[in-house]
Amino acid sequence: MLNLKTRRKLQKGFTLIELLLVAAIIGIILAIAIPNLIKARVSSNETNARKALQTLRDAEYEYSEQDLDNNGERDYTNFIGAQGTASTLRDPAGASDPADALVDSTFEGAVVNDGSAAAAATCTDNKAGYCIGWSSDAGTNPSDLSGDFGWEASMKTAGKTGRKDFAVFVDKNIKCTPTTQATGGTGQFESTRTDVDCD
Repeated sequence: MLNLKTRRKLQKGFTLIELLLVAAIIGIILAIAIPNLIKARVSSNETNARKALQTLRDAEYEYSEQDLDNNGERDYTNFIGAQGTASTLRDPAGASDPADALVDSTFEGAVVNDGSAAAAATCTDNKAGYCIGWSSDAGTNPSDLSGDFGWEASMKTAGKTGRKDFAVFVDKNIKCTPTTQATGGTGQFESTRTDVDCD
């Protein structure tokens, strides 16, 4: 049987240099990977924001073409609303039937402003890093909604959850513009009707 001193000499382990080398390699890999992961997340958020606006655009057209609020007019709505609230994209006919909803419940928490008096100051549950709002370019008077609608999406945190603001209007084209907010700032719904169409 070997004594304790001899056993310690026979045990193999990593030297300090080997441990430092491994730590340096891990540090280099992280320095390369983290910025790419952040870029991928931002790109994914922007794609999801565009898809959310496409969903709102399609919902508005279905709401109008099929007169889902049953008011006899081919008009749009500036309310995402909730189940049980008539003349909204969540419950057009006010039947409280989830099957009639034109948008899903994830839009409810992402709304900053939908033209209603009860609109929150900030979105409570952003949709993939973006908040949704009614565009001031489209007007807020319900009588104006017979010929126009406008929805915008702006990032919750500039540079971290997105780099662009998006908008969609009755012309059906998704508009986008790079944000002017500093990294870490709150999105300000900067996209307008005159912005370029996104690819």
